Amino acid sequence: MSLATGVLMLAIMASMTCALPGTFLVLKRQSMLVDGMSHAVLPGIVVGVILSGSTHSFLMAVAAALMGMLVVLGANWLKSTGLIAGDANQGLIFPFLFALGVLLLSTTLKNVHVCEDTVLTGDMNLNALPTEHLIYGNLTFGPEAFWHLVMVWVVNAVFIALTYQVLKLGIFDPALARTLGFPVKLVDWLLMFLVSLTVVVAFDTAGAILVVALVIVPPATAYLWARTLPQMLIGGQVVAVISAVLGFEIAYFLDLPTSAMMAVMDGVFFLGALGLKELVQYFRRGRALRSLTAV
Repeated sequence: MSLATGVLMLAIMASMTCALPGTFLVLKRQSMLVDGMSHAVLPGIVVGVILSGSTHSFLMAVAAALMGMLVVLGANWLKSTGLIAGDANQGLIFPFLFALGVLLLSTTLKNVHVCEDTVLTGDMNLNALPTEHLIYGNLTFGPEAFWHLVMVWVVNAVFIALTYQVLKLGIFDPALARTLGFPVKLVDWLLMFLVSLTVVVAFDTAGAILVVALVIVPPATAYLWARTLPQMLIGGQVVAVISAVLGFEIAYFLDLPTSAMMAVMDGVFFLGALGLKELVQYFRRGRALRSLTAV
């Protein structure tokens, strides 16, 4: 398997995996929680590496995901005090955790070379190297990180399928959901944990900054045109795949970072969808006005 093929596999799977739970964050208007989580998982990754001795272990992923949950827990606690204005409750938590991760990285793991750019923007090329492939005998199954992303996508998809009614009612009619006795709070916490786990697994390929675009922008683009929740879920996946493929192709020919170009293509698709939506609404308003004046 060539390096380019491995990078393309990672690009598509990372984009799809991130966009799936992002649909519900967009609908719940909690998009910026991803930014907090993506920064907060860094100390969890360091602690997980110390405990497990590996950057690809299950223990590391769980430790980092739990650290990401501290953003949600801490933000909710600060908000409940009534002493913090606006959304400052989130901004007070994740910078502290990210700084703590940087300190741990520069002290406890100071002998391990970690590029700062990789922490911020990831490195798909590094994860697609032949030394990082999953190999059984003479068979090569592609980058190991790709299969980690596949597993998380499956977990997210199964969770959404099993809790679909609770998630839907919790977003669109929370009062009815509580009246029916649905475990809205529990499902919401589980969703936040899966978002944090998704961010952790995508950290290597997208980094702490660009993962926010992969989680939020595809479902936000689908939201502009979707009329139902299934349409938004499917639309987000379609946008994620197309932006990943085009981002990879452009980055490959222009020798640019793949994850950064994917985020750029996500932005281009969003702006295009937004502009087209505005154009359609403009013509509809003009048609309605002409109908009124004709009467």
